[in-house]
Amino acid sequence: MDTYSSCKGSALKEPFNSEAAAKGKKKTSTRITSVPGRSSLNTTRPTPLVIILLCYSRAFVILHGNGLKVREKALQLNGSDIGDWNALVKLAPEEEEEEYKAAVAYKKSLCADLANDKRFLFGIAVLGYDTSLPQDEVESILREHFSSCGEITHVYVDTLDKCTNIYFSKEEGEASALDLNGSKVGGFKITTMRVATVRSNRRSGPGTVGSCIPAHFLEFSRENTKKLEDYMTEWRAKARREKDSALRKHNTFKASKRARG
Repeated sequence: MDTYSSCKGSALKEPFNSEAAAKGKKKTSTRITSVPGRSSLNTTRPTPLVIILLCYSRAFVILHGNGLKVREKALQLNGSDIGDWNALVKLAPEEEEEEYKAAVAYKKSLCADLANDKRFLFGIAVLGYDTSLPQDEVESILREHFSSCGEITHVYVDTLDKCTNIYFSKEEGEASALDLNGSKVGGFKITTMRVATVRSNRRSGPGTVGSCIPAHFLEFSRENTKKLEDYMTEWRAKARREKDSALRKHNTFKASKRARG
């Protein structure tokens, strides 16, 4: 399986209309899609029993519990005022829920690959070098400057933030690189600091380190978005083929049954 992904979804389905939400509609609106069959819901005062998962610019609210009363209570929130917008609430169609689950599962697998990639366990951030130089030249100069610290596994030059992340195969390499804080590169005094990695702090949730996202997760976010979009395009095509195949088999069975009867 390819590594690296980000949870940015595919194109939204056709938006649904809501008479309740249309009344008194404000400047902005959102969609809150409830998943059928699971516990009480209060979107303005969420309880620990409510889990809200965001994807495709909408929220899938998974309700723990069962019963028609729960479902009806959730649907009654359609058109309700939540801050600066009106909630649009509907039950998620089965095929939409399956698509959402497929996207989440793929994202989780790619995030796990990223978290377990040993190239990004030990790293530093470097600032203060000559940012007027081309990206490839910056990488070459910094690789040479930090080569004595140990094996370098990856270098990422962030031209927007004017910062470069350098990763090492061993913790000793990271420590040696941090000791070069204040050294000069091409006449420029550089600053080195430890970059957020999967191991640098205790993780508080999927894909996070303390309150920080590992730096390499952000580096690959755009590439990961494209991979997820490509995966979901293939997933939808396969789902359509399977649905069409099942329909043809069903029609063939019905025709055969009529012929016999």
